[in-house]
Amino acid sequence: MLTTKQEKLLTSGQLAKLAQSTKRTVHWYTEHGLLRPKSTNVKGYRFYSIEQIIDLQVIMLLRKLHFSLPEVKRFLRKNASTKELFLQKKSVLEQDVANLQENIQEISSFYKNLETEGVLIKPVVKTVPSFKAFYIEKVGPYSKILDYCSELKSYFSKLPKDTTYFVLFPDREYAPKKDRLKIGVVAKQEMKLKVEFKTTVKMDKIPSYKALTYKHEGSPALISMLIMQMHAYMDKKKIKQNLTLPINELEFYINSSLNTDIGINDWLSEITIPIL
Repeated sequence: MLTTKQEKLLTSGQLAKLAQSTKRTVHWYTEHGLLRPKSTNVKGYRFYSIEQIIDLQVIMLLRKLHFSLPEVKRFLRKNASTKELFLQKKSVLEQDVANLQENIQEISSFYKNLETEGVLIKPVVKTVPSFKAFYIEKVGPYSKILDYCSELKSYFSKLPKDTTYFVLFPDREYAPKKDRLKIGVVAKQEMKLKVEFKTTVKMDKIPSYKALTYKHEGSPALISMLIMQMHAYMDKKKIKQNLTLPINELEFYINSSLNTDIGINDWLSEITIPIL
């Protein structure tokens, strides 16, 4: 028979049910030191307080969002409070939820476009205005573009935080490991090159052109796939590429980790393909 104190507590089964979990999960977290029973009787049965329902839900949420067991365990050992852990991680959790929502919206958009357009995306036609640019020339794989942009950044003593980076592909041939690239920034008056790199970095004026464009918010790792989808869209809509310009494709990195403290999934890029 339970004591009066124990009658106010929950069995592991009751705790699991109220936290929408399983008895096995309660036992597992207890054995790994994340849940501490308020009482254990002579038969070894464990009892938990009502408040520990929240503890269990916080632990399960953090684990579901890929926080490691040692990370959660270390914090609880130090602070002994899931509330403090939750408040500390709240902004990270909110960002994860926001990213998940964006992913859901993006996938929904892909399916909708696939049904209506026959491709995953719906690009738009617009005129890209002419602009002056600082750039360096590189030959290498697409996977090195971020490194090349960082290299260009190091050549400046002053770059504004809203700097737009770009990569221009001048060639029509597909050469994934030996692409000829122009890595640049859209020039602004306040930009200053380091004296020793004034001959390394070139300056040019990119002409205005009519383009098929697509803005992408998310990892730049998807850009290659998006470019293929843009060409598929052009084929379906019988849109002709402008082959008279020295620009096969031009990608702008409008907001990136190159100039702001954001994650890779928060990049804002714009892909442009010159068209007739």
